[in-house]
Amino acid sequence: MRARHFHIKWISVLAILVGLAFATYEGFHWFTHVYEFDARIKSDMTRVSSRVNGTIEDILVKEGDVIKRGDLLVTMKMEQIRERIRALEAELKEAKARKDKLVAERYSLKTNLNSKTATKIEKIKAFKLDLKTLIDRLRLAEKKLGRSSYLFSKKLASRKNMEIEQDNVLDLKGQIKAAEAQIRVAELESKEILSRKADLAVFDEDIKIASITLERLRAKKRELEVDISERRIHSPTDGIVDRIFKNPGEYVEDADELIIVHDPENVWVEANIVEDQIRHLELGQPVKLHLNAYPFEMFRGEVIGIGQVTLTDLHESQSGSINNKARKGEQRIPVKIKILDKPKITAPGMLVEVNIQIRDRTLFK
Repeated sequence: MRARHFHIKWISVLAILVGLAFATYEGFHWFTHVYEFDARIKSDMTRVSSRVNGTIEDILVKEGDVIKRGDLLVTMKMEQIRERIRALEAELKEAKARKDKLVAERYSLKTNLNSKTATKIEKIKAFKLDLKTLIDRLRLAEKKLGRSSYLFSKKLASRKNMEIEQDNVLDLKGQIKAAEAQIRVAELESKEILSRKADLAVFDEDIKIASITLERLRAKKRELEVDISERRIHSPTDGIVDRIFKNPGEYVEDADELIIVHDPENVWVEANIVEDQIRHLELGQPVKLHLNAYPFEMFRGEVIGIGQVTLTDLHESQSGSINNKARKGEQRIPVKIKILDKPKITAPGMLVEVNIQIRDRTLFK
């Protein structure tokens, strides 16, 4: 009987010691670790949307497909836009031909006017030179007439010689008047040619209008080409197709969500740590991760980001409303944790329990 009581006593003592040891271990762990069960795997979810209104022609991927940046995901019907582009191209050819014709006509007119102007200038120079020669000859003839008249008055020369000199002077004066008239006519013709240069200004205005028309048509074509390109929706990132919200044949509007994609290589754990524990966290602290999807495995992590705003404020800034009740409750701050040894499947939204090892924490800290 005594032996039995002795064994019971020792078993009780042993149980108490084990309990104390466990409590000591748990207490030590509590003071050296931060636990959080409100944690999930996160990723940058890329929402692929339509930029234009239109009907979906084809969806070239399915949920679960691995895609690369730039891969074609969705095409929208665009035949009507192509028809408009073809019509614009015809208008562009016609407008360009008209402009080219105007440019050619202007060049021809300018060349012709320049040629005629140069010819007239040379003719006027020649006429003026001839006029100068005639004037010089007239001076000489008038001198001869004066001498002949003097000699005739002294009866030293015949009347016939004097009359010949008079006829020569009269002839030269007639030639001078004719030369002056030629010069005036040539100068008037030159002015008329110069006045036709105003037609060049008309051509310039027509060419300017044709250029504006061409640029307007080109701008419309570029706009339609952008519309065509936006009806071919490409992946903005590498990743996996998570959800497809539309089907071929559906009409969608600008900003309608079509597909959600995420990059499986860019995932992390976001733990929402209560505010009274956040002071113990530092970047680089090691973390033990327990995923509900892998109940018998433990994964390693590292703290890589500590939020600077509470979840309540984040939600309020997103929703635009203020929740006074939430503000008075216990606040949580998001902490970003890198997964150092990722399992095969890490889907965003999976539940995680985190155990953050706190460095240099003491009972009195």
